Amino acid sequence: MLIYIKQWQQKVKPQPGANPIVVLFSWLVFGMLLLLGLAVGLVLLLFGWILLLPLMWRKRRQMKQMWQFTKATREAQKQAQARYRSEREYQQNRQDSDVIEGEYQVKNDKR
Repeated sequence: MLIYIKQWQQKVKPQPGANPIVVLFSWLVFGMLLLLGLAVGLVLLLFGWILLLPLMWRKRRQMKQMWQFTKATREAQKQAQARYRSEREYQQNRQDSDVIEGEYQVKNDKR
């Protein structure tokens, strides 16, 4: 790792016979490119956040609709169970009312 660091230091260090104006200009250009890249990145990040808002709103609306649908189906299921229970109780009560309890006598029918 130390070898790579020394190689980069040698590449970055200006040559002994280099024109100082060219070195200064190259550092300024390098800094401007860094700032430009940072600005482009921030613009893209902001654009992404702006595009994320309608997507989040749509997903929230879908979740709300799904919740309402689930709530409605649970309510319908409870009503169906209650209706089934009441019909079953009615059938049992009706069958019970058909039965006549008590004593009876058989008459001899002479026809």
